[in-house]
Amino acid sequence: MPWHDGPEGRISALNQMTLRELIKSDLSRFTQTFVLRGQPFSAQRVFWESILFKAGFQAVLLYRISHWLFQRGWIYPPWFLSRLSLALTGADIEFNAEIGPALFIAHPVGIVVGRGTVIGSEATLFQGVTFGVRSWHPETIRKFPKVGNKCYFFAGAAVLGDLSIGDSCIVGAHAVLTCDMPEGSMALGVPAKVFPDKGREAIASWRP
Repeated sequence: MPWHDGPEGRISALNQMTLRELIKSDLSRFTQTFVLRGQPFSAQRVFWESILFKAGFQAVLLYRISHWLFQRGWIYPPWFLSRLSLALTGADIEFNAEIGPALFIAHPVGIVVGRGTVIGSEATLFQGVTFGVRSWHPETIRKFPKVGNKCYFFAGAAVLGDLSIGDSCIVGAHAVLTCDMPEGSMALGVPAKVFPDKGREAIASWRP
């Protein structure tokens, strides 16, 4: 199923996918790590290691189930699963955030994804990444980031406010981003400076 352009299209496409399809897509990203490292693997090994030992996948799985329940009108069970994920994995991912298929979390401790965040497909998150509001002011407290497909967010990156990030972007470690990013760009520093096309170039260099 195509992952449509724009936040509204992404939410629509996400709502059409089954829970099983989403979890299968997430597992495919964890399979990629075996390929990149040249490790032997099987579908069974990826599944059981991810379920039992990979805190990143556990955080993704608990988010998927909580969001699936939320879509069906439940509030307290999704909330409970979100708190369970925080206790078990260290990731605070709101059940009403919208995250596309093939999500990969390398290390979940300290990750915060606010409730109004929209993230596209094939996102990669490392520890301490935050998607949140820019301030506590009534005009900004409900304004969260909108992220495209195939984006990477490295340790400690903060993405704040009503901003848009295009496809194939990178936000570097400990960067504080408060402005839009065009497709294929990279953001580095505090406050973050955006470098056009550097994200696309780096991502291309990582492919085996």
